[in-house]
Amino acid sequence: MKRERKIATALYLGLTLIIAAVDSYLREESFYTGVNIALRVAVLLPLLFAITQGKSRYAVLLRKTLWIVMLADTLLPVYFPAGMAAFLGVHALNVRNFAQFVNIRQDTLRSVVAPGIVAFGTAIALYLLVLYPSLDDTFKILVGLYIAPIASAWSLSITSHIQTKTRWTRTACIGMSLFFLTDFQVATHFLTDINIPHYGLVNAITYYTSLFLMSQATTHIQKPQTPQ
Repeated sequence: MKRERKIATALYLGLTLIIAAVDSYLREESFYTGVNIALRVAVLLPLLFAITQGKSRYAVLLRKTLWIVMLADTLLPVYFPAGMAAFLGVHALNVRNFAQFVNIRQDTLRSVVAPGIVAFGTAIALYLLVLYPSLDDTFKILVGLYIAPIASAWSLSITSHIQTKTRWTRTACIGMSLFFLTDFQVATHFLTDINIPHYGLVNAITYYTSLFLMSQATTHIQKPQTPQ
């Protein structure tokens, strides 16, 4: 099993580098969209069938989430609003996944409120300062609504680690933090005139590292865990 995971990880890394190269140098080619979609589907297969391990509650829901990620990655280059809607579903599942490991009681309230302030404060500030000035009325509403699930997922991932202090929640939390950063990059790239230097490489690194870490977290769960 360890050998299979090493092979899957190497395959995942290799495909990630190819995607970064394609995004960086072949965007203007006529075959770009088809190749891009095929690669983004293929790169998720090692996560689904080898790197995401076990039958913990986190792993079971994460696998379902990764299938929706595949759908979102297929739709995004074809019709951005449809891809955005699919990623909205992804983050709704992320919210559900991290929420099941969070306790909301009077004595744990600080561990819920503080991450929420950080996550929503960061998301709203980036939205207002970077994205909002470039959006039309429709996207101002859509992107504004999108903030809620992704900020909630990021906030809950932080809270789950603060409350449980386990290796898997730390790994998943770092992954979710990078997922948040990736979504902001994508929105900036597609919806504004701001140029992100080496966007293809930067996006591939943050996005696929985030998915890898969230999947890798399952290997640290020996059995389904609940908040302590």
